[in-house]
Amino acid sequence: MEKHQVLTVLVADDEPELLGAVCQLIDWESLGFRLVGRAGNGLDALQLVEALQPDFLLTDIRMPFISGTALTRQAKAVQPLLQVAFLSGYDDFEYAKAGIEDEIVAYLLKPISMAELTEELRKIHDKIEKRLASLTRPQGGAEALRMVTATMLLDEYARPEPPAAAESLRSAGMEIRGDEHIVVAALSLPDGAHPELLPMAERIFSRAFSCCGFSSGDRTVLLLASGNGFGRLYASLDELRQATRCALGAEALAGLSKEYASLGEGHTAYLEAMEALKIARRGGGLYAAGGWDDMAMLCARALKIIEKEYMDEELSLQSVSERLHISANYLGANIKKFYGDTFMNLLIQKRMDVALKLLWGGSSRIAEVSRRCGYADQSYFGYCFKKYYGKSPARMRQEQKEANA
Repeated sequence: MEKHQVLTVLVADDEPELLGAVCQLIDWESLGFRLVGRAGNGLDALQLVEALQPDFLLTDIRMPFISGTALTRQAKAVQPLLQVAFLSGYDDFEYAKAGIEDEIVAYLLKPISMAELTEELRKIHDKIEKRLASLTRPQGGAEALRMVTATMLLDEYARPEPPAAAESLRSAGMEIRGDEHIVVAALSLPDGAHPELLPMAERIFSRAFSCCGFSSGDRTVLLLASGNGFGRLYASLDELRQATRCALGAEALAGLSKEYASLGEGHTAYLEAMEALKIARRGGGLYAAGGWDDMAMLCARALKIIEKEYMDEELSLQSVSERLHISANYLGANIKKFYGDTFMNLLIQKRMDVALKLLWGGSSRIAEVSRRCGYADQSYFGYCFKKYYGKSPARMRQEQKEANA
């Protein structure tokens, strides 16, 4: 990873003075960061993570509405490679380490001076760089496997029977069964060839699938095999695109083949993936060959879920993406593409529209309006309502009564 690579930062803390000091007094650019947002509570921070997709989150643990630990879990579901550091009190650290210790890049103890925080942030940047650099480190002993994979995918006459194909791959070092299904992914970066792309892609995809690839010109080709389906494919692609953005300065472009039941269809899958990559290059992102769910249809289904289930307090981009069997980050990006706004903003808009109608058209208590709009916490409902309309629910109802008098 190049040293001049800048990481984007979001800061979240419910202490206004500390939040202001951290955002204004730290020389972020000299440390290799760019401050892109700030939030005074956990839910606002989560909304900004979805909208801004920062590389690094510096957050308090105990905050209104949702805690820093809950924020971390939900934010990393949307953005798996998000790096997180906690800035909080000692008792909070013991609480936070339950369950997510391995996911945190640093624990910083309050109170802390700006000079101390600056030095800690310098260390954090170096640590994040090393984490990202480890993804690009070539994996040794894979050359024979790369040759077998390349031959199987590139040679149109190489259509081995599945057991023989699996045995060839196993002999070269790839664990695979003859009955596993395959998908071929073709990858590239907008600015040309990057030798780091292949080892990075293999490390990320091998967590979910049997995987091997090779490079050809400015393209990286992966053979993915699975006996349990490809439900995690989009999540792996999201993680790869975030990794290339942070480590290589640009998001990877990707073309996917259809899913095939036989290794003997490797060449056909390769051709499909390459054609899909051409379309992805024109569209600036990802394209999947026929057989995968149409994204416009999936986004429309997500919006229907908002329309019907907005009153569900647990409704979120993550929960909807799980129901649609697609990664949260990819679904969120496409919702923004098709509808011009984030999932969370669209959900808030629906809830606020309903809240206004209930306040104006009935005698329900504000607590009941809050509950019927998906807010178990009335104070958070009041906060969101005032942020959206510029007035509290009580004030809005009073003004409407006066206007109708």
